[in-house]
Amino acid sequence: MKSRRGIALMAAMWLVVAIAVVALEFSLAARDRRVLGLAASDRGRNRAAALGALATMQARMEYDLRNGPSAAATGVSGLRSSDPWLDADSLYSGPVYVDSMPVDVVAHDLGMGVNINTINEASLRLLLGFVLGDATTADRISQAIMDWRDADDNPRTNGAERDQYLKDNVLMLPTNGAFREVDDLINVYGVTPDLLELIRPYVTTHASAAVRVNLNTAPEPVLRSLTGMTDQILNQIVALRSSGRRITSVAQIMTATNRGRPVGGGGRGAQPTPQEQRLQATQTALTNATTVNTTDVELTFYVRDPTRLQPAKLVAVISRVGTNQSNISWQLW
Repeated sequence: MKSRRGIALMAAMWLVVAIAVVALEFSLAARDRRVLGLAASDRGRNRAAALGALATMQARMEYDLRNGPSAAATGVSGLRSSDPWLDADSLYSGPVYVDSMPVDVVAHDLGMGVNINTINEASLRLLLGFVLGDATTADRISQAIMDWRDADDNPRTNGAERDQYLKDNVLMLPTNGAFREVDDLINVYGVTPDLLELIRPYVTTHASAAVRVNLNTAPEPVLRSLTGMTDQILNQIVALRSSGRRITSVAQIMTATNRGRPVGGGGRGAQPTPQEQRLQATQTALTNATTVNTTDVELTFYVRDPTRLQPAKLVAVISRVGTNQSNISWQLW
């Protein structure tokens, strides 16, 4: 009898232990699910906040298009009467509150840079040469960037393709495709962190092929990379901007550069001179590559959460449609 009672007692104890173990497993699973549920809830809330901020900024930018400063305004406000998105980097950067939740916004006029995925090699070499102040390094880096982008594995004379990366035991190999972010340039052969920081302000990967360089806001290195740009034309652009005047067309610059004479302005039926033909070709090239308005603005939204190391991030491009409307032409989480 005692033996049977002992066995029964041991069985009961094991049953209690088994029940406790099962209960603990359920408890741990429930806790894990709760943590995952809270994390998903936080992510959903942060995404909603970022999307709310995007809708707010788009509405604000469209309002400015419709109700910008009057033509009678002076200074920067007067310039914005013709281009309500002028100086977008400061105009639309700052905190936005969505249901009392702060969202940090960083705005950038895409017309102030060039797309590293679409710029041609000659223009890229000019840009890097001015930024880096070293023609040899600029040539080497521009060829390496083009080798990374192009579809083949044949290196340029001073570039680098897959074999060179493997030879140097580099983990990241050329993708033979477009760069997703500007930060990806650090993987290009010869690009150091210091070089990347020098290049970063003048390039983007988020602008479409239709985005043109803004003559009223683009920095000098970007202007110098334009096909047909000369020191004389560049000096005229800088002079107009420094005096607080807005550039309204490429023809305005060319006329001022040509000592007040309109390009191709010979008499009716007169054969243009070789110089006039060159000036006309330059004007056409610059007209095709530039704009005088801010047409595309990149907005980066940061939703900071004390429970997460990295903030939620949304990048979107708002593009002008017509004179007073806009659309979200691109976005990425």
